[in-house]
Amino acid sequence: MDFDDIKVFREVASYRSMTKAAENLGYAQSSVTTRIRKLEANLNVNLFYRNAKGVHLTPAGKIFLEQGAKITQLLDELSFLLNPDESMGGLLRIGSMETTAAIHLPSLLKKYHSLYDKVELSLQTGTTEYLINQVLNYNLDFAFVAAPINHPDIIEIEAFKEEMVLIAEGGQHPKSMEEILKSRIILVFRAGCSYRALLERYLLENKSISLKRFEFGSLEAIIGGVASGIGISLLPKSVIAEKLQSGALTAYKLPAHLRNCTTMLIQRKNTVPTIAMANFIDIIRNCH
Repeated sequence: MDFDDIKVFREVASYRSMTKAAENLGYAQSSVTTRIRKLEANLNVNLFYRNAKGVHLTPAGKIFLEQGAKITQLLDELSFLLNPDESMGGLLRIGSMETTAAIHLPSLLKKYHSLYDKVELSLQTGTTEYLINQVLNYNLDFAFVAAPINHPDIIEIEAFKEEMVLIAEGGQHPKSMEEILKSRIILVFRAGCSYRALLERYLLENKSISLKRFEFGSLEAIIGGVASGIGISLLPKSVIAEKLQSGALTAYKLPAHLRNCTTMLIQRKNTVPTIAMANFIDIIRNCH
């Protein structure tokens, strides 16, 4: 088996499409299709179900995806052990919640790049649940997620502390909390977002279960939707500081037991840290 076959397979599994995987890899679509077919022939199993909408993993494919990720990790570790002086190159794959990526990461990544400019940085955003799964599946080296995590295969390092606030549209005469909760429309990220879960918990405790839920794919869309009066949301205060100052948004304090949220940097426990990874952790710890 060519180890590049594992890379091709993982791309196809990620995109659920031979065509999109080929585009991302810079290969011809026919080349990707041929390699997957040869891989299946060598293993004597079908790794994908094929249909007009794309491809989906078979049970065997799911096993190969998990084991292939481990093989890739072992190869990376072997390369590090054999060539430790060259470990400051390569790619560092980072995941982050959108709020953290917008507020905290620009300066942090700029600092890291200024010190270690041979390392390529890749940033992927998503919900806490999604990012944890990406780390567990060896698709990310690190991820910034909301606490608590409490997973036996995850190492957690405290990164940032956030004050969470309920937000609504701005105005010269701010509404009372009771009036705000009567809107019963919440603007949130998709399921798996820790801030969404926190907002839903707050509404449940106040017996204000939302009748309508609008899901948005970006932080900007949520902020814009709240500012225009569509509904309410819950975000770190640091994210909407400028909007509060301009009067576009109004913030409301949460009860003490819901007010504070810690962002953790996580990595897989069985990962052998390279120098590039160790230096990234040092920068995070020095931020405090």
